[in-house]
Amino acid sequence: MFTYSLQGLELSAAEAGPIEVEENETTARSAVYQFFGGWFATAPADLFDQAAEGKWVAGLTEAASLLPFGFAIGPVEVPAGADAASFAADHERVLGGGALLGGGGRADREAEIAAVRREYEYFGLAASDAAPRPADHLATELDFLQYLCFREAATPSPRLATSFRRAQRDFLDAHVLDWVPGLVASAGRGAGPLVGWTLDQLAAFVSADRAYVAERLGG
Repeated sequence: MFTYSLQGLELSAAEAGPIEVEENETTARSAVYQFFGGWFATAPADLFDQAAEGKWVAGLTEAASLLPFGFAIGPVEVPAGADAASFAADHERVLGGGALLGGGGRADREAEIAAVRREYEYFGLAASDAAPRPADHLATELDFLQYLCFREAATPSPRLATSFRRAQRDFLDAHVLDWVPGLVASAGRGAGPLVGWTLDQLAAFVSADRAYVAERLGG
């Protein structure tokens, strides 16, 4: 059985529904979004420990095991002499300073935040006021995609499943794929192997998932 795990969003009581469903190709997509959302929401020291213990590849491989499309997971190589402090420095240098904010650097960032909040609210979610990450943080946006995939898997209605699928495509286009490829390209050039691995895997997954969703929708 599979269940979603929201970290940067809160679910309204009115939207309470199934909390777990049988694992399938759609829950696998949800699980991969869950993996990446968790990665970008986790403290660097904890991330480094997980990498050193082989948990990155193991976790992503398990999440992706039922994906309905090809997704090659490369090995994680922890450099000799690397430690939590050096990884944290690389993480901050590459991903700090607003790099993980969809509206970061935009003159209209408040409009972007308002737009993603409307998307969350339409599906019964809200960015938690207590959360350390804003509504346009990459971890929060991946959280939302995780939830949309789960709702698609949980509904018995083909019509509603299509609606959730269409929402995934539209959110990817408007609020993820409009800035994440640029983040990956610019940050990846100067990233160490650990941060670089995650950025490369994320870019490959969101591109493949967008293509899959578009195919299911007929374009």
